[in-house]
Amino acid sequence: MRRSLKFLGVLVAMSIVATDIPKTHAADPPSSELATPAVPYVPTPESVVMGMLELAKVGRDDVVYDLGSGDGRLVITAAQKFGAKRGVGIEINPGLVNKSNENARQAGVSDRVRFLQQDLFRADFRDATVVTLYLLPRINLELRPKLLSELKPGSRVVSHAFSMGDWQPDQRVTIDDRTAYLWIIPAQVEGTWTGTLSTQSGQSIPYTLQMKQSFQNAQAMAEVAGTTISLPRIKLVGDRLSLEHRQKINGQDIRVRFNAQVVQDTLQGTAEVLSGNSTETLTMTGKRTLTQKGG
Repeated sequence: MRRSLKFLGVLVAMSIVATDIPKTHAADPPSSELATPAVPYVPTPESVVMGMLELAKVGRDDVVYDLGSGDGRLVITAAQKFGAKRGVGIEINPGLVNKSNENARQAGVSDRVRFLQQDLFRADFRDATVVTLYLLPRINLELRPKLLSELKPGSRVVSHAFSMGDWQPDQRVTIDDRTAYLWIIPAQVEGTWTGTLSTQSGQSIPYTLQMKQSFQNAQAMAEVAGTTISLPRIKLVGDRLSLEHRQKINGQDIRVRFNAQVVQDTLQGTAEVLSGNSTETLTMTGKRTLTQKGG
């Protein structure tokens, strides 16, 4: 009987303790802090900060976002020493956000710089012209689709130390034995383009481009006035598309230079045709009629 009473007392005590334990459920969604991959805070040396901003050619018209902004030094330097119009730091650690805001106040740029406690995967940085990173390789890769889809063509991305997998940088530099990488967001051009080349005499020549894209590189099969031309190397720098092509047509050596701007699904520019000693410049217009997902 005593054993039964003692056992009952233990059960009662356990039930009382259990009511004081906060209940958790496996199905509860994780908080943004837990959902964000952990990145240790390692300050970027000031010389590298300067080098990254120089690599991105930050100027007075730029809006600079630093993803994982730490103590805010990169965004503050962009505003203070490069004259950036605006800067935003995205940081998950509230202590570092507070420290960054204080650093901005002391630097005299708090009117142009702000720091947000946010999960960088949920942050809205579509108005950025420059995005800087000092994260980890895996996180760079996870961020890559968001950068490519949300940033405007021509926006610059600079990473300290870590690359973006098979997305090759447009430029890389070494600063005090550390590497910084630059990528320029390319316009999306993959698909079928149809348009005309207009001569100075008023003639309109139809063309079709079947274009494939891998990040800032593209290739195409072109049909111009019934002639098929292979264009294996097309360079994209932001929204600017350019190529130089040489081909023999009817025994004549022809060189063609295209320089065009991509605005959403339209193409405008010039095609310069060099044949012998003569040069003719044609006006180029086009529209993408079949859109496919690019690199």
